[in-house]
Amino acid sequence: MSDNSAGTGRDIQADLAFVKALVTEGSRAQISGGALYLAGGVCYGLQCLAQWAHLVGIVNLGLWGNLIAGFLPSIVFLAVMGVILWRDRKVPKNGVATRALNAAFSSAGLANLFMVGVFAYVAITEKSMLIWLLYPITVCAFQGAVWYTAYMIRKQIWLAVISAGWFVTTLTLGFLLGTPHYVLVLGLALSVIMGGGGWYMMTQARK
Repeated sequence: MSDNSAGTGRDIQADLAFVKALVTEGSRAQISGGALYLAGGVCYGLQCLAQWAHLVGIVNLGLWGNLIAGFLPSIVFLAVMGVILWRDRKVPKNGVATRALNAAFSSAGLANLFMVGVFAYVAITEKSMLIWLLYPITVCAFQGAVWYTAYMIRKQIWLAVISAGWFVTTLTLGFLLGTPHYVLVLGLALSVIMGGGGWYMMTQARK
């Protein structure tokens, strides 16, 4: 009887250790993903807001200001991404939910990578800035889809709210295409939806 009790105790400890590992892994992945989204939202959101302020005449960025606004956000974001990837290089990602979410976000990232090439090529060959402005709308639609996928996996309402925000942004940008306010709405969406979503993701993971 004592042997059975000891065996049951070991089984319970093993189960608890397994559950703890899954929770810890999920939390670490959420913190890292949230940090990336927060960094991306802040960097590119501020970039769009600066460009909008320049377009409507609030500020005059000039040549150097435009160059800094064009390249600095990507430099900062890539630096943050490099630090996070290096920090998490040995963290296992074996949980089913974690792998599913990674697959969803990675797939959206790959789709965006190929679409940027398509839109850039067509915009250059057709000499149409309007075509290029369709690319951010596509990105917003992809973001809405991938956050909805996250909601279907996690069943957390805030994920559905983020998804809805991206879809509303997609429609709004379509109506504002070709106007200076297009850049304003995109900047606000990146700052609030992407950056805010990343911050909330980190907050939830730490709880």
